[in-house]
Amino acid sequence: MTKKDKKSSKGAKNTFIYGIEQSARINPKKPAIVYGDKEFTWEEFDGRVNALAHAFLDIGLKRGERISIALYNCNQFTEVTCAAWKIAAITVPLNYRFMDKELYYVLDNSDTVAVVLDQDFIDIFQRLGPELKKVRYYIVLGNNMPPEWLSYEELIKKYPKNKPELPWKQQSDDDIGYNIYTGGTTGYPKGIAYTEENFIGTLIETISGSIPEILKRLSKAPDSMFKSLPVPVVGSLAATRPVRWILRRDTVAKLIKTILPKMPMSSSLIPRLIGGKLKALFVSPFMHAWAWAIHLAILRVGGTIVIPDNKSYDPDEALKIIEDRKIQVMAAIGDATLKPMVLALDKKKYDTKSLFCVIASGMPTSSDVKKKLLGHMPQLMLLDVFISSELSHGAFTPYTASDKEFEKVTFQTTDNIKIIDPETGKPVKPGEIGEVARRTETLPEGYYKDPEKTKKLIRTIDGAHWLFSGDLARLDERGYFHFVGRGSECINTGGEKVYPEEVEELIKQYPKVENVGITGVPDEKWGEAVTAIVQLKEGEKATPEEIREFCKGKISGYKRPKHVLFVDELPTTLIGKAHYAELRKLAKKMVIGE
Repeated sequence: MTKKDKKSSKGAKNTFIYGIEQSARINPKKPAIVYGDKEFTWEEFDGRVNALAHAFLDIGLKRGERISIALYNCNQFTEVTCAAWKIAAITVPLNYRFMDKELYYVLDNSDTVAVVLDQDFIDIFQRLGPELKKVRYYIVLGNNMPPEWLSYEELIKKYPKNKPELPWKQQSDDDIGYNIYTGGTTGYPKGIAYTEENFIGTLIETISGSIPEILKRLSKAPDSMFKSLPVPVVGSLAATRPVRWILRRDTVAKLIKTILPKMPMSSSLIPRLIGGKLKALFVSPFMHAWAWAIHLAILRVGGTIVIPDNKSYDPDEALKIIEDRKIQVMAAIGDATLKPMVLALDKKKYDTKSLFCVIASGMPTSSDVKKKLLGHMPQLMLLDVFISSELSHGAFTPYTASDKEFEKVTFQTTDNIKIIDPETGKPVKPGEIGEVARRTETLPEGYYKDPEKTKKLIRTIDGAHWLFSGDLARLDERGYFHFVGRGSECINTGGEKVYPEEVEELIKQYPKVENVGITGVPDEKWGEAVTAIVQLKEGEKATPEEIREFCKGKISGYKRPKHVLFVDELPTTLIGKAHYAELRKLAKKMVIGE
């Protein structure tokens, strides 16, 4: 066997598919996915994935071809992903809220040849169909489809449940597995391609870099947090004073950082330990890179994925599932998920003692929401995660009920995460603003068919590889960094730079404001005038001068909005972030009539 063959053999054991098949062997009767009131064991889930993989092969899909997924959260979303990987194809999660032009761009740019879609999206794909010359197959989840399209569930029924034989090499961890399109706030989405080796490698790098901070904070966590661990014996031991003392030792952090990269992903120990015990609730859309990555990572180690049978997020439904299913982990999109949950807990009591960890990313979780959530759930670890599609992973900051200070979006710089001046390539000094960058040994494939953007993403500095996120942050004296926005969203007013998030965060504190977005409009005197587009809380009224007056004395004069515009609903992305491209259009129309 050649070295290349050995690498390929080892790589196949590191894949998600190997992990799924391993769990099907070890825990065949334990639940893999729960969708509403439907429960699929590992044996059933792997069988459905195999059937779909047979169908993909039979209709003519080839190795390395791209399959786009336009589905709400459901078991089928995960099945399509895994079936594609069973035949060494590539998946492209689609944002089903894209307009026709954006959707066409992604499908065409990604070279998609097959689309699996919910029946709700039949109309848009029929409209786009004549233009989508590369798409050969449409597979529909639901009814009333065009006669030439295929039925998802009929394919599952038709084909065998055994693993298909491939006419080519099976997928290994150095094959591209997924192509996620980022953006939507400015310009067209960008397609970042990753192999499984990239995904796993960057996750390990991120955990390793954040280990000292995580252990230090956990050493002060309340006993209730440790005792809520999915493995009770481990939790009870971890709550003891000797273990807390050990967690604070630098040597322990160094030891873990040394061991982590060497842990074999193919080990059966983890699925044997947590199979049927670790249950994770997902209310965030899988089409979003954050939930997509985390739900597959939990599935990879043998955990159970729990999905509400609901097309929109309902905090009371989520809390009832946590209570009934004894959920241990929940993935959240910052305030979009957790603020409504806190409000629901203020009104009604739920039994959430099983919930050990909330993993939050995608948008910031405000300080007040963190504090209130941990007040309702003192056993909880709230794990703030900095993640971007460009970096794959970034940094972790845990919060527990023992913490006294709660910051909005704050992470510690590490050996691998730095704030770098993109012009000089040097780390910034405290008080300065730079771009968040991550050093890595497992580089992504870059932006699909866009070498120019890839050059900006991947750079070599002093012999090391760095990924540049496009996110700007200010470094403080402690070595922590605080986000200020993205370079593409920066407003230049009179030669001064204004980053929207800083102004947005201030105005959101005004009691009458529900949401706000900051953008710039052309101005003869200043070049750009800072403009606030404000959505007030229901029943509230305010004047522009009222908002400007609130900002006085709290931020510099050049950062205060020169225009304040009121709207019934703020243009936002799916996850609740301000949609800056739409904000600019709206502001120009309202201020200068363009």
